[in-house]
Amino acid sequence: MNIEKFPVIFDLDGTLFDCKELTNLTFPRTLEFLEERHPNQLEFKFFPSYEQFLGMVTDDIFAILLPNASMEIIEEAKEILIDVEFEYIPKAGKLFHHVEETLKSLHADGYPLYIASNGSKEYVHKVIEVFSLQPYFVELYSAGGQETKTKTELVAKLLHTYPSKNKGVMVGDRHSDIEAGSLNQLTTIGCEYGFGDEREIKDADILVNRIQDILPIIKKLSEKDPV
Repeated sequence: MNIEKFPVIFDLDGTLFDCKELTNLTFPRTLEFLEERHPNQLEFKFFPSYEQFLGMVTDDIFAILLPNASMEIIEEAKEILIDVEFEYIPKAGKLFHHVEETLKSLHADGYPLYIASNGSKEYVHKVIEVFSLQPYFVELYSAGGQETKTKTELVAKLLHTYPSKNKGVMVGDRHSDIEAGSLNQLTTIGCEYGFGDEREIKDADILVNRIQDILPIIKKLSEKDPV
């Protein structure tokens, strides 16, 4: 009997992609470019590090970094950020250990794989392209591409477009990932190695400290709840 495999939805940053160094380069560089273009016109908030903003949609991040900026300036900042990210992704970004092998294994076993990220469409597609992960995914969903404000809304849109009779799994490292999975009736796997602290993912159904640890978990879920 050919059993339909349930979908596995991955967050990107902090789950598959280690963007810590990248984030701490690209946001201040973007603010510096804006400062050069609009001297003495804007209020800028620089931070020692920018990891705290990972998991947030870009509009909300720039609302904090540019507290008195108009929507036009925020749109300009987003465009600059994309250009800066494209320059630095190959230099400063990296996959977490064993990501590609894990995706390859799930794909070979017939699980439909998706990305659900609060990043821009351009950013998400660039990361997947640079690290040659396109063959493993059915679709890449992003807050920028789908114009969503929350991860819960983004995952709901994905599941509406790609419905499955099976429950499915959400894998992520932040509270927004666990919340999105739970509210969309998915089994949630919290990644302890990511950028969220343990309190953020404490309500996940299952916790892992390495990405490859999801493989036996997903196999067990498949055996437990077949079609």
